[in-house]
Amino acid sequence: MQRFAKPWTSVQFRSGPPKLKFMSNSLSGHQIARQGAIDALALPALALGSTMLGFGAIAREAGFDFWMTTFTTLSVWGMPGQIAFVGLYATGSSMFLMVVAVALANMRMMLMVISGADMLRLKQHNLTFFQRVFIMHFMAITNWAQLSYKQSTYQPKQLLIYYKGFSAVVFVCGMAGTMTGYFLDDFLPPHILRLVIYITPLYILLLLANAQQKINRLAALFGAALSPFIYILASDWSILIAGLIGGTAALFVQRAQKALKTDKKEGAS
Repeated sequence: MQRFAKPWTSVQFRSGPPKLKFMSNSLSGHQIARQGAIDALALPALALGSTMLGFGAIAREAGFDFWMTTFTTLSVWGMPGQIAFVGLYATGSSMFLMVVAVALANMRMMLMVISGADMLRLKQHNLTFFQRVFIMHFMAITNWAQLSYKQSTYQPKQLLIYYKGFSAVVFVCGMAGTMTGYFLDDFLPPHILRLVIYITPLYILLLLANAQQKINRLAALFGAALSPFIYILASDWSILIAGLIGGTAALFVQRAQKALKTDKKEGAS
């Protein structure tokens, strides 16, 4: 009997692939939330806080008071919409036009929010509609990029806990950056404070460069390569058009590679 014990164990192991094991299986909810907060403090919170630092200075220069500047970050929580709101306010535009401009500027984030909600599997959690809306209000591009990077580390149910810990720290640092930038305008020239706005895009670029999905790296590469040439023709619309073309091209490349692999498998069989 001892002679057949090892072969039988081997056959049982080979009968099916081993189940995927997440690194977070042994962690509690508090530990996961704490890890999300720690990950946010590493660089994402610094990047977003620095970006909001620049926004605080720009808002004060445009004539915002402290409370209006703080409320804009709190309610909009999206740099494109915030900058659009400040720019139109400085030119004396109507409130209706400013609201429409903010909505249109942040509309490009709609697909990102839908993708983030899918990664978090919000439908699997016992949450009301307003709770889901509140949770997704804090979905910035920084949070989305971190979720896409960590979704293979945590189970779907644990990813929401991680997201809450991560988002809380990022949001607090963003608000602190806004309030600090508003008063920092007294000590530093505005053109220097504007430079820190570009820290977050650079951070996102680094995340995309290390993305696990090849399609994300290809989309960023194609879009970055096309932007200078499209800028000559479309100027202000160049980033949007380059991103659309780059993402579409990356999708076609991925599908072509899958089709090629399928053909090779069929030919081998």
